[in-house]
Amino acid sequence: MSRRARPATVGLLLLATLLAPRAAAGQGQGGRFRDPEDGRLDLSDNLLNQKGFLPVPIVITEPALGYGGGVALTFFSQSFAEGMSESGRFVPPTVYGVAGFYTSDGSYGGGLLLFHPFRHDHFRYLGVLGGASLGLDFYGFDPEGPLAGDPVAYAIEPIFLFQRFQARIKGSDVFVGAHYEYLRTKSTFDVARPDGVPVRDLLVNAAGLGTRLELDTRDNLLDARRGTDLSVQGTWYGPEVGGDDSFGKYEVKGLFYGQPSTRWGYGLRLESDFTTSDAPFFEKPYLDMRGLPAMQYANDLALLGEVEVRYSIDSRWTLVAFGGGGRVSETFGDLGDAPSVGAGGAGIRYLIARKLGLGYGFDLAVGRGGEVALYIQTGAPWK
Repeated sequence: MSRRARPATVGLLLLATLLAPRAAAGQGQGGRFRDPEDGRLDLSDNLLNQKGFLPVPIVITEPALGYGGGVALTFFSQSFAEGMSESGRFVPPTVYGVAGFYTSDGSYGGGLLLFHPFRHDHFRYLGVLGGASLGLDFYGFDPEGPLAGDPVAYAIEPIFLFQRFQARIKGSDVFVGAHYEYLRTKSTFDVARPDGVPVRDLLVNAAGLGTRLELDTRDNLLDARRGTDLSVQGTWYGPEVGGDDSFGKYEVKGLFYGQPSTRWGYGLRLESDFTTSDAPFFEKPYLDMRGLPAMQYANDLALLGEVEVRYSIDSRWTLVAFGGGGRVSETFGDLGDAPSVGAGGAGIRYLIARKLGLGYGFDLAVGRGGEVALYIQTGAPWK
């Protein structure tokens, strides 16, 4: 499978195929959901040929939000099979969507999406508009501070707009792009406002203009086995583009994949995120790893590394073990004295679509607090 397919797009298709009522009927007729090579359950042909209107289930297992779900109503302009060109380069479909979700802690939200590639995928546009009401916990910015073990609950109500334009450089594996973000938020704490949150952060208009450079040689965007994805991104916020205050957000990330043998494979993720000039508390980088609730470990600088090892039991089933660690601090100079935070776990995958190289399964992960979290995985866990 060409690595030009979008992970989110195929993930939506996979969930719909697994859960839609018509899938059960198709299996009863025999053949459609069986791979002719090994006779086992496989959704390759259904995914490759799916197009048009499609309702898609949403499954949420993020510890910070609780368990929940929703539905996305989507429309695909063409099937993945139709997007295969003679040159072997995959041209993804145009996707329109509207979605909504609700979780066990009372969080909810929804939005509109448009993804549109054009000029044979030499250019890509992505637009998202939406809003939400999220119930979260504020842990402060010190992993060993008083709020780390006794967080303060708060609600944040964002309204957001995101637009991104990307261009491929001369048919290469390099994409360069620009994006615009607008976020209006209202935050309300259940008790007195914590000292780490200034009054101005309770009602914020944040608008930013940014750029991104990416080199992507992965063999499969859905679930890579070999290759590298290197990216650098910067976003500058301020009154000049519609925001209240000026600050910056930056990200440097590398994903590295290898397959030393038929059974053994690995992945490595290295990432650094940082902000400048007193970014709002909800915009600060955090350690984003399986086993850690979102935004639990946050500050102006976040640095992390994570490794994943895969062992294939047979041609369909794969065992996964992963682990990593990171640090957060206010400045680069403070990073050496900051405490390390680790997380890890294990999981299992079933190759649900052989022609796409796409696995589906779950991970169980544990972090610093010792609580076990469940993650449903469609394809690679790192995007």
